[in-house]
Amino acid sequence: MNVSKLKQLNGYPSKTLLLVSGLLLGSMTSSAQEVEKSSRAGTGVYEAVISKKDGHIYVTGAGSRTAPGGAIYKINPSSLAIVDSISLKDNPPFGIGINNKTQTAYTTNTRTNSVSAVDLKTGKVLATIVNGADKSHTREVLVDEVNNIVYVSDVGDPSSIWVIDGKTNKYLHSIENLGKTATGMSFLNGTDKIFLTVIGENAIYVVDTKSKQVEAKFASGGEGPVNITTDGERLFVANQKSGTVTVLDGQGTLLQSIPTGAGAIGIAYDAVKQRIYSANRQTGTTTVIDAKTLAVLGDFETGSHPNHVKVDPVSGAAFVINKTKGGKPVEGQPAVVDTNGDTITRLN
Repeated sequence: MNVSKLKQLNGYPSKTLLLVSGLLLGSMTSSAQEVEKSSRAGTGVYEAVISKKDGHIYVTGAGSRTAPGGAIYKINPSSLAIVDSISLKDNPPFGIGINNKTQTAYTTNTRTNSVSAVDLKTGKVLATIVNGADKSHTREVLVDEVNNIVYVSDVGDPSSIWVIDGKTNKYLHSIENLGKTATGMSFLNGTDKIFLTVIGENAIYVVDTKSKQVEAKFASGGEGPVNITTDGERLFVANQKSGTVTVLDGQGTLLQSIPTGAGAIGIAYDAVKQRIYSANRQTGTTTVIDAKTLAVLGDFETGSHPNHVKVDPVSGAAFVINKTKGGKPVEGQPAVVDTNGDTITRLN
């Protein structure tokens, strides 16, 4: 805002103009976002959930070559300090979902083709769930809290979705034949339909949870659709290969394609501030998008490889989980420490 130009407008005293410009500048400043804090989040971090009951962030860590094992790290949302951890060393976790009503977290343990049910109140592992198949690749978790049903994407060719009873924490059955490399899942209105990203077909499958059939298919609007979320009316899709977020209605009509950083993978919607977040693994940035105008508000350097985003439903603060840089250790040389990886970053 150029105050000197405001002063030149006819008919307005300079004091009034300064007051108006100050209010406008204050409004602009209050709407701006910034990286507030970043901190270590564990080893081999991947995804996170936020408990509505205690407000803490629970981050999965699958360990590393030099520090094998696995855990769920409990992180204070204000200090970003690790305040506790739950060992999952026998089944290192990657993906995670939560039933906030029962305070049970469900992790996808890709290396052991299993799912862990963990009581966040006690830190106890309630069950290790398998589907009995020789091969599986458990990926993402979607929880129906109303009916206490847990859905887990199983990546393959074709892919499937596991259906788990949240009361007994037992595998019930799978919804089969869901395309090549299915990953992300979201509900839209109600829990009778799952919108599933299918990377190998650049498509979204609409899966009826009652009939266990694919009701519809439509293009994602980008290449490599890997994750998906919603505001209840529209679908927001992170397309990893094309580096875009696409916005579609529930029937698959493409409303907008928004360029982000390369390797868009994590996607989240903030109902408090009306914003969309895209974690872009290759560029090390997180893109913030106005959910009303679909304009890009900014790109923030949040860590080495931004992988996942969760938004606090009360405060609207966004938390980005950043993977560490890969690479095998070289014999005879000191290990390279990536200070910007294995971190959690808060955007206000």
